[in-house]
Amino acid sequence: MKSYARSRIGPSGTLILAVAGDLAAALAAIADGAALIDVWDAGPQVGDQVRAHHPAGAICAPADWAGLVRDRATAERTGAVLLGRGLAEAAAAQAGGIGRDRLLVEAPPGQVTGLLAAGWPVVVTPDEAAGPHAAAAAGAMACWLGAAAVRTGYVRAVRRAIDMTTAIRGTRPRPDGCARSG
Repeated sequence: MKSYARSRIGPSGTLILAVAGDLAAALAAIADGAALIDVWDAGPQVGDQVRAHHPAGAICAPADWAGLVRDRATAERTGAVLLGRGLAEAAAAQAGGIGRDRLLVEAPPGQVTGLLAAGWPVVVTPDEAAGPHAAAAAGAMACWLGAAAVRTGYVRAVRRAIDMTTAIRGTRPRPDGCARSG
């Protein structure tokens, strides 16, 4: 997971964890700039299909081969990164021996600042029912604050927001590949 994700990290370091219910949605999300694909709720067959089409990808799936999982026992057994739902789950996993380098805390936008201040790697999960504009706003905020990722079904809108945020901050790479000076 780490090598693929690092190759997809933008200048902000904020990744997009795309929620995909089927193979077509997963492939579209990858094309739109998602670094991580979450097919956990879609089932193992969809995960296997995505992996077959994108073997180097970082996929969150209920499988021992997945680089990102939601099940603590699987993370412990396989060494995968654990995507924990909230601070309590992440803290329990850390107390059980999973290091912070293998933990991502999924949280709503209102909890991000506190978790980041406490040193937790955070995946911001906006209210998807609010639509693409709310997801984009959460993506911009996550990028600005330094969150690890944004979990969304609105990949293109969030990618644009993250790109815009890096441009405003002056951390977006120049087209010629040279870094901007401070």
